[in-house]
Amino acid sequence: MRILIYGAGVIGSLYAVLFAETGYDTSIYARGKRLEFLKKNGLLYKKNQNIRRAEATIRGQLSDNDAYDFILLTVRENQLYEALAELKNNKSNIIVTMVNALDSYKKWEDIIGTGRILPAFPGAGGSINDDGILDAALTPRLIQPTTFAEIEYFSFFTTANYDDYACCYIRK
Repeated sequence: MRILIYGAGVIGSLYAVLFAETGYDTSIYARGKRLEFLKKNGLLYKKNQNIRRAEATIRGQLSDNDAYDFILLTVRENQLYEALAELKNNKSNIIVTMVNALDSYKKWEDIIGTGRILPAFPGAGGSINDDGILDAALTPRLIQPTTFAEIEYFSFFTTANYDDYACCYIRK
């Protein structure tokens, strides 16, 4: 399975690490200083107080012809519309929007195309330290699980052995 994480902040980097650890073909899209760091050092993260490097492809450019099984959109709200415009012509069918925004999904679909948006909310937190190393974790289900809006895609996350941290609901 091919996964693109669009956004290399804490949330995007954490999910990239988790999917890469599980063996998925994982790419992470970054810009600016974060892209420079990732290209030079790779995606570094702390696990059990050890520094590790995730087996993820670092991307600073996207091609419309690239096709992923899932694109996880993990940007800040003020970056959302630029990201949707950039992904508009990409061949991937499912864009998981892990964005905390008040807009309607219809507004997003007007940009990206009907039926491509899979709303989600990340249950995760942490930081990227001054040295560029990710120190983050999923939150337990009791506190804030990662939620997905379509039950048929829930198995995608649980097969990565993170089912204690994820839940789903059916969009009506």
